[in-house]
Amino acid sequence: MKKRKVLFTFPSQSLDEFERCAEEASELGATHVYISQIEKSRWLWERDLRDPYPNWSMLLTSLFKIIRPPAIKTHLPAEFADRNYEYVAQKARIAAQHGLQAAMLLKEPFYLPEGVFRDHPDWRGARCDHPRRARNHYFSPCVDHPDVLAMYRDAVQMLCRDTGVDYFQILTNDSGGGLCWSTGLYSGANGPAHCRNRSMAERIRGFLDALQDGAREVGVELEVEINSNIGYKENEHGMDGVWPHLRTRQTVNGRDRAGRVRTGEASTNHEYTLAPVRNLSQPFSFARALETADRGDFANLRVVLTPTDFDEYSFLLRGYRRRRTRGPVDRAKLAGELAKEIAGAGQAHRLAEAWELLEAAVEHFRDTALEGLVSCAVNQRWINRPFVLFPDELDPQEKAHYRPFLFQANDETHANDLLDIQNSSFVRGHSGVFIATRALDKATAKLNRAAELVTEVADVTEDEPRAAKLSLHADRIRLLACLLQNAKNAIRFQHVVDTTDYERSPEISSEWPLDAEPNLLRFEEITRSEIDNTYEIIRLIRGREATMLELAATPELEDVFQLSPRICEQLEKKTHIMLDHLLDGKRLYETHNH
Repeated sequence: MKKRKVLFTFPSQSLDEFERCAEEASELGATHVYISQIEKSRWLWERDLRDPYPNWSMLLTSLFKIIRPPAIKTHLPAEFADRNYEYVAQKARIAAQHGLQAAMLLKEPFYLPEGVFRDHPDWRGARCDHPRRARNHYFSPCVDHPDVLAMYRDAVQMLCRDTGVDYFQILTNDSGGGLCWSTGLYSGANGPAHCRNRSMAERIRGFLDALQDGAREVGVELEVEINSNIGYKENEHGMDGVWPHLRTRQTVNGRDRAGRVRTGEASTNHEYTLAPVRNLSQPFSFARALETADRGDFANLRVVLTPTDFDEYSFLLRGYRRRRTRGPVDRAKLAGELAKEIAGAGQAHRLAEAWELLEAAVEHFRDTALEGLVSCAVNQRWINRPFVLFPDELDPQEKAHYRPFLFQANDETHANDLLDIQNSSFVRGHSGVFIATRALDKATAKLNRAAELVTEVADVTEDEPRAAKLSLHADRIRLLACLLQNAKNAIRFQHVVDTTDYERSPEISSEWPLDAEPNLLRFEEITRSEIDNTYEIIRLIRGREATMLELAATPELEDVFQLSPRICEQLEKKTHIMLDHLLDGKRLYETHNH
């Protein structure tokens, strides 16, 4: 690979796991590893559990979560900050032992508790919450204010002194962070009057300068990338004019002062494709992303590694370092070598075909326009909430295992609507439902065939531990198929609800023979499918829940983004509630009279 920063990011739940990953990253050619993953900042959500918006802001690190400036330290939890700062510093020391530099992924400028702004009203910056999704207002500190910049400068000085970190990747204008008067803010451009007429170039340059100045005071030349372009959100073109005003090692929305894209990324976007199913891999996609990022004119290469059953991505990186690929033929050969390593020469073709089918299934899933299984199966609890025609009639105990975790459903109307995803509707109406279900049918068929192929490989593998691992891999693919079936059922069920007249009583007619109303037949077919699908999920995961799914460590740590380790108990509860309400269809629809 070219001489450049090569930044590895990987999840780790302990220092021992981080050290194993850092050692491997060093062997794979990394120059940097991210040390910024800390425990979730649940204290942000626990201030008001009725407001789901802080679930976003719990996910990423910000400087003032781990460093408490004197002026605001009384408003920030000392034990959390100190514990997690030491955790970050320990990871930096481990990285250094393996010849690696430290990098940080941050959300900045990140909102602060309201008490800070009551004490320092002129520090109140942009309102950075999403108005449709938050019950409360959240404000970031104004980085045009010299006192705020001084806090940032001092925090960076301390961090760089203790960790040697020399690369910041900053996300803003999303998930609890935001810049004053930026058009990318969810509530529209806003901020205090005193900085309204300052140009965005001055604002961003001033902020990045303060960060770099803090690092420079302890002898570190810090590179900073700040990005406000995220997912489906409209790109913030107003920030593009900042580029000519940037200094060395400063990047805004991907580009440096020469307008050059600074960093390429090798990633499969696992979070919004295969999660919450654990350890599935996309070797073809990863190899393509790696080649594209390495061949581009990038100063930096970011490599996102997620855990897999057979360390597929590490194998591909090693192979690529030995012989860089040049197009699909080379990539296919490299993937073929990987398949032989796992399945043996005689079965490699079956395993490679399974990968191909899985990746095609992911593309079909993307065609639904749903924002990942995390957004629907987990955030909206499609996986464990009952599909019933009268959800308002469920008692609090029947809702207790899912209602507190429905993301950004700020009233019961939103909560009851399966297709109300984060106060938005991505799939609606006959055409939308038809297209989405057709795509999901294609995806599910491919996943079921992929699972069959992996099972065939497992059945002829003589090495028992490897055969068991392959069988587990096949079951993970089957679980993914179940989650897509769950998505299909949720979409179709809500369409039945949307096309039902709840004000009309079904006519009792003596006409004979009489067919049932189509929506009754759909309701009965979908609910049976979902009940059967839920039992299949239970069968696949019972006794190995945390092996199959990404779950909270304890029931008490369940949140919007993490399912409970008691998921099987919740799934059984779902089926019982649905079975108890199967006759609700007769309250709305005419039945057969044959």
